[in-house]
Amino acid sequence: MTIIKINMNNLKIIITFFTTITFSFINGQESQSTILQNFESGKYTVYKLDSNKEFIKVKKTWPVEITKQGNDVTKVLVKRSGILDELFKADVLGYPAYFAFKQYRLSFIENYAVYYEWNGKQEAKTKYILVKPGSGFKGKPKDINTKVSIYAQATFKNQTGARAVAKVTKGKLAETERKQNSLQGKQVSKIQVKLINNPSKVAHFSEAIEYGVIATLKNGKLLKTTNLGGKIPWDDFKLSHIGCSNTIDQVKVEENASKFPNDKIIIKVTSKYHPTLTSSKSISTTNDVPLQVSRNGFYGADRARATNRATFGASQRGGNGHSLTVKVKRVKHKQTGEALNKIEIYDNSKKEMVAQYKLTPSTKLIINSYGGKGQWGTDGNSSSTNGDNGGAGGNGGNVTIIKDPSVIGFNVVVNNIGGKGGAGGKRYNASGSSGSRGSSGKKGAINRQTKSISLKF
Repeated sequence: MTIIKINMNNLKIIITFFTTITFSFINGQESQSTILQNFESGKYTVYKLDSNKEFIKVKKTWPVEITKQGNDVTKVLVKRSGILDELFKADVLGYPAYFAFKQYRLSFIENYAVYYEWNGKQEAKTKYILVKPGSGFKGKPKDINTKVSIYAQATFKNQTGARAVAKVTKGKLAETERKQNSLQGKQVSKIQVKLINNPSKVAHFSEAIEYGVIATLKNGKLLKTTNLGGKIPWDDFKLSHIGCSNTIDQVKVEENASKFPNDKIIIKVTSKYHPTLTSSKSISTTNDVPLQVSRNGFYGADRARATNRATFGASQRGGNGHSLTVKVKRVKHKQTGEALNKIEIYDNSKKEMVAQYKLTPSTKLIINSYGGKGQWGTDGNSSSTNGDNGGAGGNGGNVTIIKDPSVIGFNVVVNNIGGKGGAGGKRYNASGSSGSRGSSGKKGAINRQTKSISLKF
């Protein structure tokens, strides 16, 4: 029979060793809420990192206030230097690994709190140590940084469940808040569209028109959307705007005049929970914002992409400006009776309608159909010392303007000059010659006609 003799002192050391390891392991997995059960609010002794990277004791204590909801610690207020309030909030309610304030974090470990910064490499940089009343501190910055990093990363792994619970809780709170502020289940007598700004110009590409909604309950109480200072969710309403974007908060006039045939836009909302309650706001268009349409030729260096054909070397010619047909007809504004020009712009090069506008006769329309600039020439090299010539500029596009006899005034400017030639390539050495600049493209033609026309809107 074998007899094993155990030295009690050694056994005590072994038990203490394993107890320490077990405690450290468990402590590394505990949330801040669990650790903070051993902490209370009070005046904490502070150690700061000095220029020699050693912790030195600060004369003045810092008040620390710990706030709980049940067993969970939600926030920690630190009065830095005894006077500056810094409110640190839990990163994950229910299972926090740290408390955050701006770029700083606070984690409680053993009998002290570590005030630190956290970088993208999962490393801590300690600035202060806060020791609870009646305790002291001895430690090295490197050791503390390591301890905080190990604790934080171990705790992060156990936050999955808490994050899921927090997400569900947040969703429930959001739904509760939505119902409190929603028209759902409430007795509503009317709703009203309220303009926030009164635009002086209502036209293609004019500034956005801001609006909100006010609901009057049968008990006389007024509820408003958030942009009017209330909390009604926009999901409470169905939008059916005409002549403008179908968007909440603000709308923009449609770019295509065919989408507001009656020369007005209508902001219209209906309560989803009270389908008979509808409100609308009608605004006449002013049609007086200057416009610019550009259908220019491509830059020579973009020839391959623009034509979808392979090109080799530099010196590529710029693309021609597009051939355009502009038709204009006089009509009356259907709300004010004032004269308007109804305008269509068709791109013959692309065989597509570019724009359908309505403008007052004095409102400027600028049409650009410039030729594209030629590409630069390739510089000379050891095998070919001469620089290549630059690519030629593209020609300006031909623009035809057809006015109906009814048109009295039409403020149009056409820009269709040819593109500049590209710069020549540099010579490689004295025995070579530099390339010449490419020739400029020709100006496009402007053809003006007057004849009866019909438009497609």
